[in-house]
Amino acid sequence: MADEQQEPLPSELYRISRAQIEHHDNGVNQRVIWLSIGQSFFFNVYAMLVTAKAPTPELFKKQEMLAVIFPIAALIVSIFTFIDVLAGIFYMRKLRMNYKGHTDGSSSEFHYPMLNGNKWDRTFQRISPVMIPLVFIITWIYLLLFDHKLL
Repeated sequence: MADEQQEPLPSELYRISRAQIEHHDNGVNQRVIWLSIGQSFFFNVYAMLVTAKAPTPELFKKQEMLAVIFPIAALIVSIFTFIDVLAGIFYMRKLRMNYKGHTDGSSSEFHYPMLNGNKWDRTFQRISPVMIPLVFIITWIYLLLFDHKLL
């Protein structure tokens, strides 16, 4: 039997770092999904408010108030999600840097996948989580400014 060389097992630091990055990456993805679902509700209500028949005089003020409240609420949700996504991305970077700092390139874990991909992988993976909240933020700011005749 030939001497078979076994691949080294991943270190505890590798496994923990990878698990943490996967956990935070999943969290970022979930936040973007929740944001998209929530925004569909806000857009639906907003569209119904602006396309509805003229309300009765006693409901006019309520409809006017809701037409302001919903875009503001949607904008705030988008901003919070954007901040949360950025925090998750920065934390994953911190985990990657911590791992890199503790292995000094001499790790025998080159057989295993990179913790969080290379620079281009990370850049392309972050386009949607970062840009989707920004698109909603810009949209709601535009609608608020348009509705209040500031544009």
